[in-house]
Amino acid sequence: MSEPTKTDPIKVYDARWETDEFTPLEIRRFIEAVLIYGRGLGVDTVTIARDARLGSGSVMEMALKSAVQAGFTVYLCTDPISTPQSYFLSFWASKDHPKTMGLTITASHNPANYVGLKVVVPGVQAIGLNCGPDGGFAKIREIYHGSETLQLGAGGKLILVDPTERYLRFSMRAAGIEDGELEGMKVILDALNGSAGPELCRALQQAGVSVLPLRLIPDGTFPSGSPNPTSRNKMDEAVALAGKTGAVLVIGTDGDGDRLVFGNARGIMNAGFASTPILRKLLAGGSASGTSLPKPAKIIYDPKVNPLALVEWAKLDIKPVLFGNGHSQIKEHMRRIGALAAVEESGHYYHSLTTEGLTFFAENSLVTVFLLVKALKENPALMGNMWALQDRVFTTGEINYQMADDETRDRALQAVLQYFKDDHAVLVSETEEGIDLLGTIASRGVDLDAGKLESDWYNGYLRAATNEKSVLRFYLSAGSSDLGMQIEQKTRDIFGRYPGNAID
Repeated sequence: MSEPTKTDPIKVYDARWETDEFTPLEIRRFIEAVLIYGRGLGVDTVTIARDARLGSGSVMEMALKSAVQAGFTVYLCTDPISTPQSYFLSFWASKDHPKTMGLTITASHNPANYVGLKVVVPGVQAIGLNCGPDGGFAKIREIYHGSETLQLGAGGKLILVDPTERYLRFSMRAAGIEDGELEGMKVILDALNGSAGPELCRALQQAGVSVLPLRLIPDGTFPSGSPNPTSRNKMDEAVALAGKTGAVLVIGTDGDGDRLVFGNARGIMNAGFASTPILRKLLAGGSASGTSLPKPAKIIYDPKVNPLALVEWAKLDIKPVLFGNGHSQIKEHMRRIGALAAVEESGHYYHSLTTEGLTFFAENSLVTVFLLVKALKENPALMGNMWALQDRVFTTGEINYQMADDETRDRALQAVLQYFKDDHAVLVSETEEGIDLLGTIASRGVDLDAGKLESDWYNGYLRAATNEKSVLRFYLSAGSSDLGMQIEQKTRDIFGRYPGNAID
C-alpha cells in the first residue's frame, strides 16, 4: 500500500496521531474532511463520544463545534465511555435518524500521548482505509488534501446523552442474561485506568457477579503505562489477586474497552482458547436476534489465532475463515460473508448484532464477558479444560520492536522472513480470496483443512505496525516449548542486529 505524498493522521484501521504531531488547524481540517465525507453520504446526524485519554477533550470540542455549525444534529456523550458503547450510541441514534455517522475519539491501547478517531457511517458500518463507502478513509484523505470546504448549515442542534443504561440493557439481552443470573461468580476486573472499567463493573454487578476491581478509575495519564492488557506482565497483579481470593476469572481491558484478555490464577489465556466457550454459547443461543444460524457457522480469525484452537472450533461445526488484522476491515468482511463472530488473538471479539431490524457488526465487550462468565457458571471445570489445551502449545505473546526508522524496520522484517524460508516454512501473505493479510504467516506442519498438526508444528505472524511508527510485531505459537523458545530466540537475535529496542 503506497504512502501518501502529504502527511495526515490516517492509518489503515482509523486515524491516530501523537498529540504534538499535528497543529490544531490540521486536526480541525481533518475533522472537517470527515464531516464533508459524511455529508456526501447523506448524513444528517452525528454521534460523538470519547475515551478517557487527555487528548480526547480538545478533539471533541473541535468535532462538536464543526458539526453543529455545519447544521448536523449532534448526539454528544461528554463522559468517557468505551468504544463498544460508542458504537451502540450510533445504533441507538440510527433508529430515529438512519443517516447517522458516529465519531469515537480514542487511541485504543496506544500510549497516553496518542489520540485518534474511529468512524462509523450509516448502518453502524465501520470504515477504514479503502474500506467502506467510496473507500472510507481513502476518500477522507482525498478531501483532507483537497480544496473542498465544509459549508455552514442551518438547523444544527446539540443533544446531550448518557447511553450507559441503554447499552447495559441492550448487551444483557444480546447475551441472554437476566439480573442476578450470575450470582456466586467472583471475578477480577483490571481496567488499566481506561474508559470501560466503570461500565464493565456496573454490568457485571447488575448480573450478580462479585467484582474485585483494579485500576478502575479512568485516568488519561495511564500511570502504569500503555493500556494494553496483552503486553507481557501487564496483568500480573490481577493474576496474583485471583490466586489470593479464589476468583474464577480475570478480565483485563484496554484504554477504550474494545480489547479483552481472560485468565485466572494460572495466568492469561490465548484468545483462541478463551473464545471457544464464547463461540459455543453463541451457537447454542442462535444469533443475537434469536434467528437460526447457517451450518457450519462462519467465524473469522486473524493470523495469530492458535492452530490448535482452530481445530477445536471445527468440532463445534464452525468454519474458521482467515482474514488479516484490521478492525474496520474485519467487520466489513463479516458483513460481506455473513459471519456470526470474529476473533483476533490481540483480544478483539466481534459480534453480529441484530435488533429492531438493523444488523451491525462490532465489538461488544459486555456481550463477550457475559457469555464467558455464564459458560463458567454452567461448567466450573471449563477453565481447567481450556488450560489443558493451552498447556499443549507454546506461545510468545506479541513481541514488539521499535526500529530506528521504517527502512530499518523493513530490512529486519525481510531478514526474519528469510530465516523462515530457510527453515522450509510455508509463507502466506494473503487469504484464499486474494485479500492482503497486511503481514506474513510463516508456518510448518499445519494443515487446517485436514485438521492435522504435526508434532513439530509452528505458526508465526510478522508485520509492520500500522498505527505506530517503525514498529515490528511478531507472534509465534508452536507445538513444543523447546521448538518455540528456539525460534523466538533466533528471531530476537535477528531483530537485535538492527538499530532499535524491544518495547512492551
